[in-house]
Amino acid sequence: MNLKKKLLSAAIMSQAFILAPAFAQDEGLDASIAFGYVGTSGNTDTDTYNLEFLASFEQEKWLHNLKFQALGASENQQAKAERYYLENKSDYNLDEDQYLYVKGSYTDDRFSGFNYQAALSAGYGRYFMKSDTIEFQGFGGIGYRQNDEISGITDGEVIFSLGEKLSWNISDNAALTHSFTAEIGDERTVSIFEVGLETNIIGDITTKLAFQARNNSEVPVGREKTDTLTSVSLVYSF
Repeated sequence: MNLKKKLLSAAIMSQAFILAPAFAQDEGLDASIAFGYVGTSGNTDTDTYNLEFLASFEQEKWLHNLKFQALGASENQQAKAERYYLENKSDYNLDEDQYLYVKGSYTDDRFSGFNYQAALSAGYGRYFMKSDTIEFQGFGGIGYRQNDEISGITDGEVIFSLGEKLSWNISDNAALTHSFTAEIGDERTVSIFEVGLETNIIGDITTKLAFQARNNSEVPVGREKTDTLTSVSLVYSF
């Protein structure tokens, strides 16, 4: 493992130590877990699942947002998809509308041609709309990404990180979320688009209809640049 790889891994792991006290104390914690599953049997046996865990919590001037996503699919007991994604974005509030942030992400997609892709960035963010019903923010910064291909090629590059996020409580029983992020480097640009609609069923349980598109501008030979996921999940918030 080279020095840059060690430093990047250490920086991403250090964020876990920042978040641990807040989880332990359970201060200002909002979290949800979503799970969707489709299975068939007979002439074709298929299993498909998607899992998402979201958590946000405040510590004085800090706002931490943690995301974990998992996807798996198999057909006749042969794996067709397996992806894990971990992200944390920690914002340090300058005032009600402005903040500085640090963001780390790690992607392990077994069918993408990469062993992993890990990125760390920092920069400035701003809320353009902020009320009880709607929040819209944008952010941008600079960072570093490590790309480890299954062929044995490992490269790192400086990236410009851009993103936006919208949260809209349409009614007491429905909420819309939308986000887009792009990590732009000399070798490749990695972008993620997500949109989801949640509708309350009863109490803390909702259904979520979601669409996600992930794009790598440069991929190993024989791989697709864009992966999409359309899902219907049950969500429990706590």
